Amino acid sequence: MKISEYFRTSLFRKVFSVSSIISIALIYFLGSNLYNRISDGIIEEKISAAISEGEAAIQYADYRFLIGSLNNNTNYKTIVDEIVKSTNVSAKASGREIALLSTSGKRVAGIPSRSTSNFLEPSSIPRELRKLVIGDDEIHWQRTNLQYFNGESVAGVAVGHRIDIKPVGRYEMYVLFDFASQQQTIDLIGRSMWGTGLLLMALIMVIASVVLRQVIKPVRYAAEVAEQLSSGDLLKRMQVKGSDEVARLGTAFNNMADTLAKQITRLENLSRLQQRFVSDVSHELRTPLTTIRMASDLIYAAREGFDPTIARSAELLLSQIDRFEELLTDLLEVGRFDAQVATLSLSRIDITKLVNRCVEDLAMDAKQRDVKIRIDAPQEVLLIDGDSRRIERIMRNLLGNAIDHAEGNPVDLTIKDSQSAVSIAVRDYGVGIATHHLERVFDRFWRADPSRSRIRGGTGLGLSIAREDANLHGGEIQLWSELGAGSQFVLTLPLTQDQPIIEVPIGELPTY
Repeated sequence: MKISEYFRTSLFRKVFSVSSIISIALIYFLGSNLYNRISDGIIEEKISAAISEGEAAIQYADYRFLIGSLNNNTNYKTIVDEIVKSTNVSAKASGREIALLSTSGKRVAGIPSRSTSNFLEPSSIPRELRKLVIGDDEIHWQRTNLQYFNGESVAGVAVGHRIDIKPVGRYEMYVLFDFASQQQTIDLIGRSMWGTGLLLMALIMVIASVVLRQVIKPVRYAAEVAEQLSSGDLLKRMQVKGSDEVARLGTAFNNMADTLAKQITRLENLSRLQQRFVSDVSHELRTPLTTIRMASDLIYAAREGFDPTIARSAELLLSQIDRFEELLTDLLEVGRFDAQVATLSLSRIDITKLVNRCVEDLAMDAKQRDVKIRIDAPQEVLLIDGDSRRIERIMRNLLGNAIDHAEGNPVDLTIKDSQSAVSIAVRDYGVGIATHHLERVFDRFWRADPSRSRIRGGTGLGLSIAREDANLHGGEIQLWSELGAGSQFVLTLPLTQDQPIIEVPIGELPTY
């Protein structure tokens, strides 16, 4: 199952996923913002303390060099070692490192040009900070990494100031502080926030799941009841409890179901009454029509001895009786379909031979309308199980409609088969049918152009009966049509009645 299908088929999964994603994003955003503020506050506090402590250490060193300058026998190297080695443990233990750098970069009075505590690399002092320190007589600071000769690196801050040793020269003193303890605190806070965030997200998901199930449960129940109603169980209703919005929904749904049930029952009664009326009238008309047919046949046979006007009237009478018999036959067939008593008289049929016979029967009508029928069929015998009378009625109807609406253009008839079915496509290049009319083509008594249909005949039941005949065989009729381009009807039937249609040989869309 695709991910989109997984979420599309469940309102609970859709709402739960959206609410969970929003909650996770919100918690992550708030947690990250809070974490950054806390960590920045801890570091800023450490930097402020480092500046104060570094300034005090630099002032102390400046004082020591000043006192030493009063004595001509002062050993400045000893003072330097005392200041630098006052931090005899690493920054992780003492919290700071000392660096004394000669501005000139030369060794003077035995003082090295670079003196650092605990093997701190002088490159730990940023060049930008050295430029600031050399440039004026102010305290400057900058964040940096404390790097040692053993490759270890620790994040921290460097505080520097210029020191003038009168007998020796100008130096720069830097006090460096690491953020190791602060980083441990920040990491601890981060882990605590992650744990709290995960616990909060899990709690939100559990609460959202419970609340959503309580809200969606009646909606799901309403959907199940609606499905049962649509399947024909008109007595199914929702259980209504309380007087909240869900109860109001259930009450409104039940009222709607009652109204629908009454309307459906009324329409079913009207439909049964109509079907019975049509069936009764059709049967009642059969007997007098037979008598009228016999009388009209006698008049028609003796028409040569009548006045020309009366003779023409006899021909018109017989023609209209034929149309009336056709309508009566269609009405009786519709009544059988409505009563679900229509059956198949199965036999082995050569479908190609049957189609050719229909074409021959309609050849005169096609010639009168200047329509050429082109057939594309396999040469071998194509046998299927079917009712030859019903299939022939389908083909006569489809071919007759194509000839009527071809507007003098040719009609193409194509027969193709597959392992499970045979398709017969009837394609005309006439006026076509508008798109908004396609869904009504198989409705009873419907005509796209009533005026033309009345002129050319037809009961308006042909296509409806044709589809019923196709469905009775386990087949179908597909339709494609476009105004100005013509229409294509495709009849597809199974080769045998015990085998379903697996592959349709011809689709509804024309290939030419």
